[in-house]
Amino acid sequence: MTDSMADVLADVDDPETIEKVLALSQSDDSAESLTDPSGGPALCDLYDRYLARRRDRSPSTRAQYRRTIPDFVGFAEDDGVTTPAGISTTLVDAYVDELQERYDTDATILTYTKNVRSWLRWLNRRDHCDDAVCRILDKDELGLTPRARDEALPTDEAAAILGKLHQRRRGSMKHALLELLWNTGLRLGGVHSLDVRDFDPANSEVCLRHRPESGTRLKNGSEDEHTAGDGERNVELSDRVVTAIDSYLDHERPAVTDDYGRDPLFATTHGRATRSTLRRRVYEATSCRWAPESSDDRSCDGSCDPDSEVCEYSYYPHAIRRGAIVRHLSGGLQPAIASERFDVSIETIRKHYDPRTKRKRKEDRSAAVRTAWEG
Repeated sequence: MTDSMADVLADVDDPETIEKVLALSQSDDSAESLTDPSGGPALCDLYDRYLARRRDRSPSTRAQYRRTIPDFVGFAEDDGVTTPAGISTTLVDAYVDELQERYDTDATILTYTKNVRSWLRWLNRRDHCDDAVCRILDKDELGLTPRARDEALPTDEAAAILGKLHQRRRGSMKHALLELLWNTGLRLGGVHSLDVRDFDPANSEVCLRHRPESGTRLKNGSEDEHTAGDGERNVELSDRVVTAIDSYLDHERPAVTDDYGRDPLFATTHGRATRSTLRRRVYEATSCRWAPESSDDRSCDGSCDPDSEVCEYSYYPHAIRRGAIVRHLSGGLQPAIASERFDVSIETIRKHYDPRTKRKRKEDRSAAVRTAWEG
């Protein structure tokens, strides 16, 4: 209702006339909203629906959604955009500019943009926004180069790094951690969940258990939960890893418990080492300080301080996992067995990790079939 209409109604004494005028006014407003090109579901409601449809994601992934996507929604609303119809390439470009002013690191900007892009793609599949606004947030389009590398850690580099750590930092957390990651290909969340009791040197294994009631979770939960898979399993360790962890327990691990009275395998004086602490140790352990001298693609000139910043030579923890899976497959481990060891689907292994050529895969299948015949 407009101000002029309100002034007119103020002079009307008949209640029935006033009710009829108000009813007609509300009807006109409704019709106008239906034809308004900016109409549609609210961005905040679409975000809530998106989050509700992703209940099977890990808590850390959902927490990342909560931290990043509402940031874009708030930015859009501040610009007067409250529905997906108003999302334009100009708005998205302005949001990227704002992120670049707010944050110094490409890695942080990439975290925000990749999550917003996933949400926009979800909207696009429902015809709520144009595909062009999604493409703007592609990593290559943005020119983002996160300082830690996310490609697979090559076997020769891993061997050189671990050799140096063994010589100079034997018994340290970073040495034991990198030995464990390279041998097992565990996710960082899996490492974070380990207690001292989960390390079984007598049987050369670590036992991964889903314990959400006491503060730690596995990405794929347990077989008793409605999750994408079963993250609980026992993982075989090499003698080298057992020795490194034993040395760490004897020399560096502080005698502490976490908030639930558990004895975390990787700990600081404050309790269980956080995921960010573990990630930092990986950055330090793979920095230029420990890189092979013969490396030709070193991007860091050695002037950084890996203990206080991320060296451009460092690798993300997931790059260690990728390298470990590729190494096992290259050594002849069958995808079906690798699927169980690394808690990843066979389809994903074949698509992203299996280094064998199609011919080599066929030869391996033939050899396995002949072995079955002989059996």
